[in-house]
Amino acid sequence: MTTAPSRPEELLLPAAVAGADAATVSLPADFGAEKAAWAFVDATLERWRRTALAPRVHTAVGELVANALEHGLAGVNEEPFPHPLVVTVLADGPDLLCAVFDPGTGLPRPAAGHGLRMVEAASDAWGWTVPGPWGKGVWTALTRTGAGPAPSTVRRLLLLTEVYTGHAHPRLVTAPASAKADGLLRPERTWR
Repeated sequence: MTTAPSRPEELLLPAAVAGADAATVSLPADFGAEKAAWAFVDATLERWRRTALAPRVHTAVGELVANALEHGLAGVNEEPFPHPLVVTVLADGPDLLCAVFDPGTGLPRPAAGHGLRMVEAASDAWGWTVPGPWGKGVWTALTRTGAGPAPSTVRRLLLLTEVYTGHAHPRLVTAPASAKADGLLRPERTWR
């Protein structure tokens, strides 16, 4: 990986970018973001002919966007750079990985509510990126094996993590199964 650029304007995203096996949308930092994320996911899954995954993806992405709005934007006093919220969906064969990037640097913490438990229930694996100067991402994988994302998907997510978080040496962390609701999640696996 290369050294992260110093806030170049060319990193700003258009409203949505889509390809054969990757799609990304930049969302406004307001409470319409969750509905916009669902519409984006629906359109992406429809284009990829994977609408059967929609209920699981809706649950996971909806909770991740809600958490990003509530916690990832807390304490951000100026317009977040290079993005307020970014939702990315990556496909690798029948497997999907969805990530929500926000400008926050705090790690996911199970709250008194049930949001992260819902993400865990909808996912085969989930986790977060080690925060960089521009924020972090929280991701969810829906895989045919239940073993977590494929190595090729991990490499793609690491590249996106470098771009969206500004981290020169990005890392992904996998949450342990049945994460405890009483404190910071401990990593089960870390990728570099």
